[in-house]
Amino acid sequence: MAEKCHGTNREGGSCSATPQPGKALCLWHDPARAAERAEWSKRGGRAKSNKARARKDIPDAVTATELEGVLTAVLKGVIVGRVEVGRANAAANVARALIAAKEAGTLEDRLEALEHRAGVGRIA
Repeated sequence: MAEKCHGTNREGGSCSATPQPGKALCLWHDPARAAERAEWSKRGGRAKSNKARARKDIPDAVTATELEGVLTAVLKGVIVGRVEVGRANAAANVARALIAAKEAGTLEDRLEALEHRAGVGRIA
């Protein structure tokens, strides 16, 4: 049976990871790798942020002007009876959410830049 890390998991049990070559601890429990782990967590957190998800899900081509054009066409469709009111409401809600997500991403970018200039960062 392969040797296991001598560290403990969050529940207080034994860590089930394989230790690093020549060491008794895995890289997650090795105190010498704490700075590295902090950087990995920081990068991982950025990649999973709402801003990152929004950037993946919302194409840059969707501008406020384009949304306005789509919503105008939807409204005209409702008025002449080609578009159901429920579908129009759904389109308007999605458009509102798109705009809010883009605004949040912009504000987050601006805040991050200001924090960087001020020499402070967010506490993880």
